[in-house]
Amino acid sequence: MKGTVFNEMIEQALLQLHTGFCGKVISVSGNLATVQPLNMVQAIGGQPQKQAVIPNCPVLDSAVKFTSLSPAAVRRIQAGDTVYCVCADRDITETRNGAFAAPVPGHHSLAGAVVVGIL
Repeated sequence: MKGTVFNEMIEQALLQLHTGFCGKVISVSGNLATVQPLNMVQAIGGQPQKQAVIPNCPVLDSAVKFTSLSPAAVRRIQAGDTVYCVCADRDITETRNGAFAAPVPGHHSLAGAVVVGIL
């Protein structure tokens, strides 16, 4: 019994740790996108639920879509694209502007997601 409770606690902690995920682009404004994670979450014994939309997710300049084999057939990210996002080890609120930041509690949060590619 103890092992089961302990394993469930570990599982719940790991569900809050995010390293990378696929998402759907809701909107784009400059180099920022609003992304809906496509993987659902489920609390133990609960129903699967969509994750919250991530606003102002930075998009790397290299995140482009090749629409054909021609090097000229490249487009930037747009609403409706399926993208791959990577979550930073720590909060990126200050550091994404090039500033040094003191560490804050938490690791690998969805709020620290960056779009790295279009699938």
